[in-house]
Amino acid sequence: VRRRRQRQMCIRDRSTTSRLDSQINKAAYLSAIVLFVFTAVSMFGVYDAPAGSTAAEKVAWLNENNGAFVLSWVTQIVQVFTLAAVFAAICWKVYRVNPLAAVSGGIVLMLGTMAILITKGTELWIVPLAAQDLAAGSSGQEPGLTLLSINSQSYPYSLTSYFDYLGLWLWSLFGLLVARPLFRFSTSAKVAAVSLGLFGIIYPVFYGFLVTGVIPLDDITNYSTFMLLAWVAAFAMGIYCRGELRNGASMT
Repeated sequence: VRRRRQRQMCIRDRSTTSRLDSQINKAAYLSAIVLFVFTAVSMFGVYDAPAGSTAAEKVAWLNENNGAFVLSWVTQIVQVFTLAAVFAAICWKVYRVNPLAAVSGGIVLMLGTMAILITKGTELWIVPLAAQDLAAGSSGQEPGLTLLSINSQSYPYSLTSYFDYLGLWLWSLFGLLVARPLFRFSTSAKVAAVSLGLFGIIYPVFYGFLVTGVIPLDDITNYSTFMLLAWVAAFAMGIYCRGELRNGASMT
């Protein structure tokens, strides 16, 4: 009787794990599709006033382009959530072969995602409201101007940029943790592993060059295109999860 119960419990556990794995595959695949769509849309977004704008010009620009500005940052937030969802699926897959790497990577991924969301949230909340307050001529002119300056994409050393780079650095650490165990899976997963591994290696070097002055602040965007490796990894993982879904369907 005990053995029969134990077998039944094992079958139930396997069935539950199988269903969870299927749901994670589907969520990761759909997240990759949404990520692709919103990444394409974000290319047409507006994220800050033109470079060289004065404080008054920036306030005027923000109030004139409020709708487009808010929608642009919403697309950024959607990208963060979908990227994090795909990366979380990677942790689930890696857990089978290297639990420690999966758990460590999941913790670092969570911290990095939170740091990046703080950035996007401040842009979406503080900047438009501060611009409206300044345009209305309220008494909080000085705090409003200060908030606009520290939450600006125009300056690589602003508070907003800092949280962005901190979050991306944590994501690069996540990539280093999961790249090797992820390489044990199929071809598309290997592409994701290589992309994450390269991202994990290149980003700390980039950050070091940036803070030591090797890379000038004015040229930062010319050197930061390697960050697209994170997107390549997410798309490759979406393909892998799609394949897992099809294999699961063919087996049932």
